[in-house]
Amino acid sequence: MKIIFLLLALVSLISCDQAETTITENEILWDTYGVPHIYATSDNDLYYMSAWGQMKNHGNLILKLYGEARGTSAELWGEGFEINKALGHLGLYEQLQPAYDNLTPKYQEMLQSFVAGINSYAEKNSDELDEKYKKVLPITANDIIAHNFRVVNYEFLIRGTFLSNQKIEGGSNSWALSGSKTSTGNAMLVANPHLWWSDLYLWHEQQFITNEYNMYGATLIGNPSIILGFNDNISWTHTVNTIDNTDLFELKKEGNTYLLDDKYIPFEVHTYVIKELQEDGSIETNEFKRKIAKHGIVIKETENSAFAIRFAQMNNFTPLIEQYDLMSKAKNLDDMKNALALRQMPFLNTVYADNVGNIMHHFGGLVPEKNGDWDKWQGVVSGDSSADIWTEYYESNELPIVINPPSGWLQNANDPPYINTIPTVLNPDDFASHIAPNNMRFRPQRAARIMHEEDSISFNRLVELKHDNKAELALRLHDDLLALKNQTSDSLVLAAIDVMTKWDGSYDANSMGAIFFMTFTNTWASEKQTSPFQLSSLLKDAWQYSDPINTPDGFVNNDEIINIIKKSAENHLAAYTKLEVPYGDYYKLKMGDLEYPGTGGPQHLGVFRILYSLGSNPDEEGKFYGNFGDTFVLVLEMGEEINAKGLLTYGNSSNPDNKHYGDQLEMFSKNELRDIWFKRIDQETNMELKENKNDM
Repeated sequence: MKIIFLLLALVSLISCDQAETTITENEILWDTYGVPHIYATSDNDLYYMSAWGQMKNHGNLILKLYGEARGTSAELWGEGFEINKALGHLGLYEQLQPAYDNLTPKYQEMLQSFVAGINSYAEKNSDELDEKYKKVLPITANDIIAHNFRVVNYEFLIRGTFLSNQKIEGGSNSWALSGSKTSTGNAMLVANPHLWWSDLYLWHEQQFITNEYNMYGATLIGNPSIILGFNDNISWTHTVNTIDNTDLFELKKEGNTYLLDDKYIPFEVHTYVIKELQEDGSIETNEFKRKIAKHGIVIKETENSAFAIRFAQMNNFTPLIEQYDLMSKAKNLDDMKNALALRQMPFLNTVYADNVGNIMHHFGGLVPEKNGDWDKWQGVVSGDSSADIWTEYYESNELPIVINPPSGWLQNANDPPYINTIPTVLNPDDFASHIAPNNMRFRPQRAARIMHEEDSISFNRLVELKHDNKAELALRLHDDLLALKNQTSDSLVLAAIDVMTKWDGSYDANSMGAIFFMTFTNTWASEKQTSPFQLSSLLKDAWQYSDPINTPDGFVNNDEIINIIKKSAENHLAAYTKLEVPYGDYYKLKMGDLEYPGTGGPQHLGVFRILYSLGSNPDEEGKFYGNFGDTFVLVLEMGEEINAKGLLTYGNSSNPDNKHYGDQLEMFSKNELRDIWFKRIDQETNMELKENKNDM
């Protein structure tokens, strides 16, 4: 009888547990940071509510972006003509319907549910939206696909080459630690993307909970899927990799023909139209021609030459929804590798950790099989031979990948894949050189040094390390700067050297040498007529694969550097009252009426914690305002119970009237993270609002 009673009690407990975990209501629990925790009985309900949540936090911006991607924003509200034209010229609109048709019915339904959620929110909350952006309604599935292409393919891969033959530099940090590197024996992960703090680059934080999986993370606004984050079993983040799948060819031309394999053949010629609203309310119709060669799409012509761009997914664009659905539902390393093998995302490293202790760094995306080495493909390539027109891509398992290295840790900070741990595991000679270069800038060196020099890392220590803001270049040059004191008697130079060598290299709000070191490095780059991102090329000892975190080093010409220090000091004193000024007094964080001292510094100096005023000038008081750097941050411990902290620098809303606009900025200024509320009990304890799908 006792046995029967115990069995009945066990069945009762199991039934109660199932009842507590089975989702029967479609609802969103909004927490006190504006994060939607979405409980859904099906994937279609989930994607509907996900769209509702994004619209609640970013409605006007999302409609603006869809209008730009659709190619009609210039016609509807007189803005975005150049992006409308660029996407039209690249032939995007010919690909949208085939891209949708190639999705399986399951993913078509999920995409349509996302669209329905957007349109429903816009209809029921019309008073929240600007009249000009409502002109783009109703949104369609093709608008989502077009936005996907614009963000992923155009902005990250194509735009720099399309506009100026310059690669756009992306940014992110990542660490994965196996149990041999941590104090608890659990694997840990740091996700730390760097992007602009506005427009299409904003992240939206959210959680997807169904009876099949529980996924927490973030997506770039306007996209249906979670792009990085964690579930009960696995976690991953992305960094922009050193991929080269966008190239520019120079073609010899005569009239409307171009030379290929010793023969002149005709261009294909298409027309497209961009309409633009005029100040008087009329619509101007602009017709353009686009020429296509076998190499790609012609983007520029001279009398005797044409320049054609070729890029991954040029003729077969694939939306991301399937790959990221499978990644979000992955239960183990094999599931993740199978999802990555789809290669629907055309670029990005994936850094991974799971709850059984595995870690991985995978150099992913659509990497072309090319004729020639890396250097050949970094400039404009001759279009004379069809042998250079790449058509095939490496399989996912042919690309650089490291799983569970002996060191117990992996890193990537947008560097090539070969120094992802120390001692190294990959040999660059095992891969074709056109896959990736072999070098390492100062920020990834800082990332690798921190891991290499630490042992038995606790979760709290990992949070501290994530906020490391010392400039690797400043630390590297410390002894070289000290040595210069014996070679000059100039009081201004000596004072400037003292500022740089007494400073500990940190970019804290109260750091007194940080701004002058920036003045010095900027002046140095200017005098040598190079980019601040190329400072390593100005040092005496070049970077070495055999000594990756201690090279490059040393000044080439000490007398020249002394003169540059003097000029730097003069430049600095023309802008500031003295050589030593607190960093946070002049580098600020500002959103609306909120303003805080800045912490973190520029990535080209080897600062791991990024804050940058990219492309902006100081105000009349000499203050810079951060607009680029840390965005969505996660620090995770993948044990039986997940330990997670995070931050979304600018808050989870782009609406200045929303209370969550900028509500995490002060924590960023203080180098703080907040608790991530992964469990329902914590969400209910910290709940701001509950919404039911029946009311959406």
